[in-house]
Amino acid sequence: MVLLATEIRPPQADGGEKLTRLAAEVGAGGLHLGAGCDLEIVVGGPLVASALRLGLEVPTLTLPLPERALAAGKRLPRLSATAHDERGAAIDLTEAGLSVGVSFGARVALLDFGAVPLAASAAELARAFARRALEADDPGGLLLADALAERRARGPQVMDACRWSLERLLRAAERAGIRLALGVGVTPWQAPSPREVGELGETFVGSTLGVVWDPARLSVLAALGLPLAETRCKALAAAATVAIESDAVGLDAGYLSGLGERDARLAAIAAPAGVPRVVTGGADATDTEVAAAVAKAGAA
Repeated sequence: MVLLATEIRPPQADGGEKLTRLAAEVGAGGLHLGAGCDLEIVVGGPLVASALRLGLEVPTLTLPLPERALAAGKRLPRLSATAHDERGAAIDLTEAGLSVGVSFGARVALLDFGAVPLAASAAELARAFARRALEADDPGGLLLADALAERRARGPQVMDACRWSLERLLRAAERAGIRLALGVGVTPWQAPSPREVGELGETFVGSTLGVVWDPARLSVLAALGLPLAETRCKALAAAATVAIESDAVGLDAGYLSGLGERDARLAAIAAPAGVPRVVTGGADATDTEVAAAVAKAGAA
């Protein structure tokens, strides 16, 4: 099933009318609730009811979602936060989202663990990448090395926070009948990393925990020159319960498929047949471009 993500036509702008109409017109099987969406719109707005009336399913969502649209300068609490209060707030929001998801038949929830704060600047790294200044002795290369070292040092704390969150959320997800899927972090500022995803899978072996297969996002690792073994890639894809259909441009993933590129090695690896495929991209994509991306995902 091919799903259209809310990022493409954010329902916070119009309650979801453009999104549901477009999904039906381009032949998507349903919607994925993610960026540009919030619990207030899902519960009180016409988005889900309109989708179901048009014959669209809403089987997947990204959590946590905010209760309502975030004010400028505000951010969601993080599931990977080392501070107990912040992590608890993120867990509460995620559990609320699971409860809401039950009402419209959601089957998979993609977990966003939030950014890992580091002293090194992700924005400075992006600028260095744009200048092609990431060699080992370049300022960008030195910055990346510092960020990787700091992330490794903070790894045990980050993993403890992720495990703590998952212990509670897996119980809540089991009660809701919804599978959880781990997004894979690809920069030092993201969690969990590919290695950490593997460790969490081993920790919670026997659970329904799955993985998000996102080759465009993983292509950022290749762009940074960071190692990712083919065996690990294939293991991630095999464990996928949902696949993201998008492209990357430089260090930015999440472009509409066809408007960027993917690392060729990763593009050749596929998630299991039958898992939902979420087409995502920017709100500036045209209807024609979205239709092409949906058709491409459907043919995969």
